[in-house]
Amino acid sequence: MGVIIGVIVGYALGSRAGPDAWRELEDAWSTIASSEEVRDLVSGAVDIVSQVVKKRAEIVAGIIGSPERAELWPVA
Repeated sequence: MGVIIGVIVGYALGSRAGPDAWRELEDAWSTIASSEEVRDLVSGAVDIVSQVVKKRAEIVAGIIGSPERAELWPVA
């Protein structure tokens, strides 16, 4: 996937084909962005981030709710 994006960016930056090159780039990007592979990649990334955030929230909740940690957080 990274190779495809690299080729497209390289083509766009190195091309002297004019406006047609940008249309081709837009078409290629649209095809890539709407592909099943990209949707799976984004879905997997969202799942991983969600799991990490949930785990961190559980850790913080455990620290806050822990009786042995209560003396570290005096109430003013």
